[in-house]
Amino acid sequence: TAGIGGRRRSDQTGKGSEFARWYAQQPRVNLPVPRDGAKVLIVKFSDYQCPACAQAYLLYRNLFARYQTTNPGEVRLVEMDFPLNPGCNAAVPRIVHTASCEAAVAVRLAREHGKGDAMEEWLYTNQARESPASVKAAAREIGGVTDFDARYPSVVAAVRTDAALGALNNVHSTPTFFINGTMLAGTLPPQFFQQAIEIELQKASQSPR
Repeated sequence: TAGIGGRRRSDQTGKGSEFARWYAQQPRVNLPVPRDGAKVLIVKFSDYQCPACAQAYLLYRNLFARYQTTNPGEVRLVEMDFPLNPGCNAAVPRIVHTASCEAAVAVRLAREHGKGDAMEEWLYTNQARESPASVKAAAREIGGVTDFDARYPSVVAAVRTDAALGALNNVHSTPTFFINGTMLAGTLPPQFFQQAIEIELQKASQSPR
């Protein structure tokens, strides 16, 4: 990604053409994730303790919100868990983030109370002080979760399922995005991430119905 985002050119058209060529060369897979009628399905594998994931979250959230307004129902984001912790991800050989399993479970449980977004916000903006205990406390205070320990075994099984799907499709780091199946590892500058979405929207509009 550095080769795309790191170059400076005054010719914006040249940049666009260069990115389009690069994007077309990226691996493409079929993920078993429903589109639910969307023209562009974005699947994000992430770890809530991963600094690069926090960066992507902050860089892209306004972009996703804008598409909800300008292209309602056409761009769907599906978040999947890939914690860098062997406690809930068999593909990871060692613990990188000590509270990432608890964080993934906390978001899932908070979503049941309509507070998933607030839980994500807290996790991404408080990474430096996260521990299993602090995440559980935040799940209670921010996510309204009162039964974390009792629910943990069943919910972490769903986290493991996400992680296994990621590993099966060559996810090795976080964040990793799949835009209509095209794999993008790491965090692209927002203008290029948006261009990838626009490429897929254009393809969809040209496809026979």
